[in-house]
Amino acid sequence: MMATNVTERIHTLQDVLDALGQQASAATENPDFDPREDMGEALYLAGQLAAIAKTSATISAMIANLWATNTGDGA
Repeated sequence: MMATNVTERIHTLQDVLDALGQQASAATENPDFDPREDMGEALYLAGQLAAIAKTSATISAMIANLWATNTGDGA
């Protein structure tokens, strides 16, 4: 039962990680400004990407911890 619960949590976290990746890609694909001309927008985009990167790293660590718990590697 625990393995199923952990596996479900890992899949949910992976879905969140995928969504964050899509958000980062969408933000950088076609920016509606010229970063050389609009420093404020460039800083805002940089802040968004930094927040996405930090959240992604946290979620990746959570997945690794859950996987270790599920496989016994963390015990």
